[in-house]
Amino acid sequence: MIDDDAQLMLAFKAGDRRAFETLFERYTPRLLNFLARMVRDRERAEELTQDVFVRVYNAAPRYEVRAKFSTWVFGIAHNLALNDLDRAYRKRERPLLPGDQRALRDPNPDPDERIAARQLGEALEAALAKLPERQRSALLLRSEQGLGYQQIGQVMGASVSGVKSLLHRARESLLSELKEIPE
Repeated sequence: MIDDDAQLMLAFKAGDRRAFETLFERYTPRLLNFLARMVRDRERAEELTQDVFVRVYNAAPRYEVRAKFSTWVFGIAHNLALNDLDRAYRKRERPLLPGDQRALRDPNPDPDERIAARQLGEALEAALAKLPERQRSALLLRSEQGLGYQQIGQVMGASVSGVKSLLHRARESLLSELKEIPE
């Protein structure tokens, strides 16, 4: 059975430009959020999101349904993020520090929510930033994108047990970091 998004991609492959626009509208917020959390730079995440869609557009003539569309498109995003992080590391670019996390937050949050969640949000972002890239990626794909273990494994090129191990280590690290927060 082919999911709705894969059907849209097949329609785009057949020449339906509206199908691509629908996929773009549907996936841009999710991909942008994922990439911003991975590379910790909102502007860079916007560029990478555009790169994902350029690749989707260019891949249309060769596209075949082998997995859910979301698995395929997040696989592209994951690989672009890891490549970008690798380039940044080789250039010794400075990643965002915990105090610089403003770029990742909603620009118009509810004031009561902002006050209540600020300390926990900053601590969580700092703890996420400390995770190794593969653990952070697995955790974000699971918690924010709702992908299953098998889908995450397909995106990351890992076994289901490997994904479970990455998620377990990521959660343990986060819990350890968050225990340090004063209440």
